Amino acid sequence: MRIDTLDLIQYIVCSATEKGMKLSPIRLVKFLYLADLYWARENEGATLTKWPWKFVHYGPFCSESLAYIEKAHHDGLIEKDKYESKFTDDDYFVYWCEENRMDIERKLPIYLTSPLHEAISKWGDETFGLLDYVYFETEPMLDAKKGDLLDFSRAKKPAVPEEIEMVKLSSKQLAKGKEIMERLKSRYKRGFQRAEVFKPVYDETYQQGIKSLDEEDLQGELSGKAEILVD
Repeated sequence: MRIDTLDLIQYIVCSATEKGMKLSPIRLVKFLYLADLYWARENEGATLTKWPWKFVHYGPFCSESLAYIEKAHHDGLIEKDKYESKFTDDDYFVYWCEENRMDIERKLPIYLTSPLHEAISKWGDETFGLLDYVYFETEPMLDAKKGDLLDFSRAKKPAVPEEIEMVKLSSKQLAKGKEIMERLKSRYKRGFQRAEVFKPVYDETYQQGIKSLDEEDLQGELSGKAEILVD
């Protein structure tokens, strides 16, 4: 199956827009990496984009991703908004779709769209969580070192949970289970009330720190030229 990379970029951005999110470059690049990972899991380690992903900038990165994102914007497939940084004098961008173009989904296999939908729903506007997932829970990044070319042959299909055979309980066992659950609920409630005193503080400093990740210059650690090859 041949899928155009620009279609993939548009699909990811439109999926986020449909959920009320705009994507920073760092998040869009990581979602493209995840698309390659999900593809590789079903295609013996082959990626969709064929890009040379490396452990460079906050995990997986390649200059080709930025070149294709800019081409998608230039071709009118995605929109780009500029905003001023609170931390530097530079301008930064977020990407979104002007209209519903989700017909692209018909071109893509469900083994790609389903996990992408889930990832975008979880981390479309949450950079820290996305980076944490990419760093610690994706196979090519496991044991990788800074500067390494990432190996997608390590991609594995998620294990299918074994079917659990349900055992029928007697009325006495059900009553006992209900009693235990009530005790646990009571204990949990007391513990939750105590935990309220020590709730983490997501103050302005925390929010600025997370936002500053989105304003990092993704081009800072690679040099050279990225070429877009048209078949």
